[in-house]
Amino acid sequence: MTGIGSGPGRLARSRQGGVLARLLRVRELALIFALAIICAAVTLREPRFLESANLEQVALSATLVCIVALGQALIIIARQIDLSVGAMVATGAFVSADWLSVHPHASILWVALIGCVVGGLLGAGNALLVAGLRIPAIVATLGTLAIYRGGIIALAGGRQISATVLPDSYGHIAEIHILGLSLLVWLAIGLTCALGWMARFTRFGRNLYALGSNPEGARFAGIAVRRHIAGVFILSGVLCGLVGVLWGARFGTVDAVIAPDLQLQTISSAVVGGVSIFGGSGSVFGAALGSIIFAVLQNGVQLIGVSQFWLQAIIGAAILGTVIFYSRLARRAERSERRSRLARSRS
Repeated sequence: MTGIGSGPGRLARSRQGGVLARLLRVRELALIFALAIICAAVTLREPRFLESANLEQVALSATLVCIVALGQALIIIARQIDLSVGAMVATGAFVSADWLSVHPHASILWVALIGCVVGGLLGAGNALLVAGLRIPAIVATLGTLAIYRGGIIALAGGRQISATVLPDSYGHIAEIHILGLSLLVWLAIGLTCALGWMARFTRFGRNLYALGSNPEGARFAGIAVRRHIAGVFILSGVLCGLVGVLWGARFGTVDAVIAPDLQLQTISSAVVGGVSIFGGSGSVFGAALGSIIFAVLQNGVQLIGVSQFWLQAIIGAAILGTVIFYSRLARRAERSERRSRLARSRS
């Protein structure tokens, strides 16, 4: 005899839970579909969008945001947030470019190392506040945003470092192409794949998801919570320092006020890319796709001639819509899973 709730109805509910769970794991497919729709819509209105020169500009615009968004995504997965990424990029960019202007014959690898070290030290400052002193991340990084930005503005003293005082080899970094793609784009692809692999297949990455899903449970499971939080903030700082070096190579001129909205761009890319703002869910691949989507939207707005204010409205609506959609989807999946477990316990 079958119990209450057994039979086709229970099987259908179980399958529904499985489908919802699978949907949560293939968010990137939905993002690729959305990106294709956006590209098609922009192309229909402005065919110049598909010109190779324009597509290269879109890719370069997405690259710098993408690399920082990778670190931001891992931080959000761990149920934290970093509002100081723009200031860290500006600091890494100015310090490394200033050093290069004094040592014009130095290797570019030394410049990249200096940028990464500066960013890593700033990330360690965030780690000390959040993991060491246990200050909430949103408060700690809001404070370091002001400290880092104010510090580099004071250090710069209103100076700009232009391409005229930097060696040509520095600016040529952004002009190197391999198999038709800029070296910067290949670097972003490589970092996305490497960090995606780390998050999925290493103990550190899996622990970040566990920490974001259930911090108390992760602590009881023996995960070194403070060490993992510190590690992900330092990693984000290193990526910001690297982007600071690449920023100067691409734009030629560096000052203390570059990347003023980068924190909003990276958080938007991560959230729209399917990274749950509540932690424990999402991927760096989604964050990378989110940065591409916003680069396409920005480029499309410029080509069509729509006011930039509409772009801000679209970004805000996309963030809210994504959060609401994934929150409801996650709740439905949780309810379906609970019903499935209850039905199995009764059978």
